[in-house]
Amino acid sequence: MKNQKPEFRMTVNAVFCILLTSVFCILYSSSFAQQNKIDSLKKVLLTAKEDTNKVNALNALSFALYGINPDSTILLAQQAVALAHVILSEAKNLSVKQAAQTGEVNGYNTVGAGYYVKGDYPKALENYFAALKIDEALNNKEGIAKRLGNIGLVYSNEGDYPRALDYYFRALKMAEELGDKNGIAADLGNIGSAYADQGDYPKALDYYFKALKMAEELGDKNKIANTLGNIGDLYVTIKQYKEAEEYLKNSLALYKEMGGLDGIRDFEKTYSELDSALGNYKGALAHYKNYIAARDSIANDENTKKQTRTEMNYEFEKKEAAAKAEQEKKEAVQNAEARRQKIVLILVSGFLILVLVFAVFIFRALRITQKQKRVIEAQKKLVEEKQKEILDSIHYAKRIQTALLPTEKYIDKCFKRLMKN
Repeated sequence: MKNQKPEFRMTVNAVFCILLTSVFCILYSSSFAQQNKIDSLKKVLLTAKEDTNKVNALNALSFALYGINPDSTILLAQQAVALAHVILSEAKNLSVKQAAQTGEVNGYNTVGAGYYVKGDYPKALENYFAALKIDEALNNKEGIAKRLGNIGLVYSNEGDYPRALDYYFRALKMAEELGDKNGIAADLGNIGSAYADQGDYPKALDYYFKALKMAEELGDKNKIANTLGNIGDLYVTIKQYKEAEEYLKNSLALYKEMGGLDGIRDFEKTYSELDSALGNYKGALAHYKNYIAARDSIANDENTKKQTRTEMNYEFEKKEAAAKAEQEKKEAVQNAEARRQKIVLILVSGFLILVLVFAVFIFRALRITQKQKRVIEAQKKLVEEKQKEILDSIHYAKRIQTALLPTEKYIDKCFKRLMKN
């Protein structure tokens, strides 16, 4: 734990000028890096195919915009879910289905987180439960533990602490089974906060100290600072001021070391309340000024983020419009080609139908001709047979006639014989 050295004696304003300058430098550099990441993801999306890679890119961009632009976060994550649905309906390969389901879960979870930031808790729950259902179907225990914790947070913010605790404990049990110390620390802290909000301070302290121990094992300064502050806040509530001062002091030292303005704002205000309770009004005023400075800094940062969001939305919409125009152009070409192919298909189909009709006509004509030919041949054969019968009769009659009548030579001989007499 790093503490300020005693020889650096500065006024509150001087300390905060240095602190805020450092914080703005960090914010500027991180914002610049974040903007580069966002721009890279946008470029990927402009040329991405409709596959799981695009689902992952949509989820990555939506997550990058989380806390900057919740509306864009929700919209992009919903697009990721919709595309994952399409891929799942068409996928035959198991690995593709699993990848699509993972993208679907991440999309639902990010949509839920976006609605959580906006304070729309019913929609946040709807999407968290949708993600939980898929994780359970996949038996993804890590995902289940995270989803349970997120659902608990929503119920806690709604003031439904019994239900929040139910989900926190289920998340804690799953995290312990997995040996996930980060998850355990987060769940223990959330359980402590739920008990504190219910007014069950002994249980709240018990779980806060368990969370602090786990955070120290992890070396997670942010979790340590937050838990120290929560313990200090609770001690102020139950009027154990000496213990409260110790924990608040340690918490603020860590937050100042990390430049954590949210923690500084929250616990400087608590420290001011502590000094007021102790009658140290000078100290209370100093801590209150610190609280105001941190609050205003966060407000300025929010304004900067708002301006950044506006610029990003403009650029994003501009690129989306260009991409949409390009897509519409491609679709127009594709539609024209489709129409041309349709016309060709109709013409070819018409020609084939005509050929078929003509073929049927020819076939029928041939059949009729062949039938007529067979009839004619049969009739011809019949006639020939009749002719043969007639000729045979004539020949037969002639033979009989020949057999019965005397020949000309015989008659002539008989006639000569008579003349002699």
